[in-house]
Amino acid sequence: MSCAPTHPKDRSMSSSPDHNFGAQFVPLDGHAPTPKRRQVALVPGAQVPVLTLELPSGLRGQAREQVARRQLQDRVGLGSEAVEMRPFQLNRAQGWTKVLVADATRMIDWRKDAGRNCRAMLPDYLALPAGEGLWTLTKTQTGVAMRLGPEDGFSARSDVAAALVTDALADAKPRAALRLGDPLDQIEALLKEQGVPIATSLDELRGLDVEPPKVLGHGELSLDLRRDPQMARTRMRRQVLPWRWPLLLGAIAAGLWGYAQNLETSRITDATRLIRVDTQQLVKTHFVTSGPVLDVRTQVSRALVDQRRAAAGEQSQTSSLDLLARASDVIALEGATPRQFSATSNDEITVVLRLDDFAAADRIANAFVADGLAVEVVESRVSDTGSGVRTELRLRTAEVTE
Repeated sequence: MSCAPTHPKDRSMSSSPDHNFGAQFVPLDGHAPTPKRRQVALVPGAQVPVLTLELPSGLRGQAREQVARRQLQDRVGLGSEAVEMRPFQLNRAQGWTKVLVADATRMIDWRKDAGRNCRAMLPDYLALPAGEGLWTLTKTQTGVAMRLGPEDGFSARSDVAAALVTDALADAKPRAALRLGDPLDQIEALLKEQGVPIATSLDELRGLDVEPPKVLGHGELSLDLRRDPQMARTRMRRQVLPWRWPLLLGAIAAGLWGYAQNLETSRITDATRLIRVDTQQLVKTHFVTSGPVLDVRTQVSRALVDQRRAAAGEQSQTSSLDLLARASDVIALEGATPRQFSATSNDEITVVLRLDDFAAADRIANAFVADGLAVEVVESRVSDTGSGVRTELRLRTAEVTE
């Protein structure tokens, strides 16, 4: 039936095709011997048709197979145990829409006849040479076998094959056809009506703008019918099953740990919020009795200074330590770098600061004045030891005018 090279490693078609089975293929017809190690067992293609299903493009893997199986059961009206289905998936394509379908009981018998040593077990039409834009056809003992490009094929009686070819031509025409062996008048006439050139040898194909056909050169061996996809899935499930409970317990433990962490985080957040509220209330009660609380540290420091002044009775009796405390707040707010502090008297101190530039020196002097201090700029010059400006200021409490 098929034109196959006699050498198993040669995947291209020979120059003089022979429609009989070569040594590479053994038909499982009850008369041939058991296939040997490098041979491919062929089953009747009419009993393993290729069906096209309408499957959503987004489905992948096992979910796609489950939807395909349900569609197939609705179409043929048989249970899942009566029919064996597998994706017609050459070169591991993801978006497959065709399936190979066979009777489950026949598949069991074929697997026994094929044995374990053969290279693969395939429908007979997959043994035909195939190429893009090329249809291959040949006469068999029971009818016709055809390969409609790498992605399709069938075997059927001559009258059924003619009807299938008519439907296929209505969808798309090949660039050429290759007829192997004896003539097939009815089908060849249909092809000629559509203007499809028919070749009977490779030499004739070379001038028809089609790639050289290949035998088993498009991933056909991946469709080995001996491999039961359900058994492979069951074996994988058994391998995964022992890990089910440890993984489940690990997931539960991780969930509980995450829940505990969320509870602890919520508790800390609530406690922080309560401390902030209590702090604000204490500051408003004892230090900042009017106005908003914007900066607790600065406002409490100034309030303490004011309270010390009031306790001393006179603004002018502020100690040098009080002046240093007030000056430190201003220095911190302005971002200056202190270099030296010294007390020239009980109510006067001298500070040496390093600032970025002379404008920053002017700003900090104004900040001291705004804080109620009298400022005398002793010296402002470029720093000798690094970048920036060295500023020396004399600070004292400003006199209050009535």
